[in-house]
Amino acid sequence: MERVGEVVAAEDGTALVHSGRTRFPASLVILELEDVPVAPGDWLVVHSGIAVRKITADEAAGRLSAHRDGPGARP
Repeated sequence: MERVGEVVAAEDGTALVHSGRTRFPASLVILELEDVPVAPGDWLVVHSGIAVRKITADEAAGRLSAHRDGPGARP
């Protein structure tokens, strides 16, 4: 399952990510291998507990909106 969230804290190869009403840990192993820096305030795409991509706040807003308004959404 793919999730989008904002980094609250990052250290020792793990980020604490806030998405909706939840916070969850995400491994930064892939981003570290690609030399992508991650800091609080950054937005991540997380799949199965592993951060796979850092995205902009605008991209995150679009993804969150699409998820909220996706199939089964009520007007």
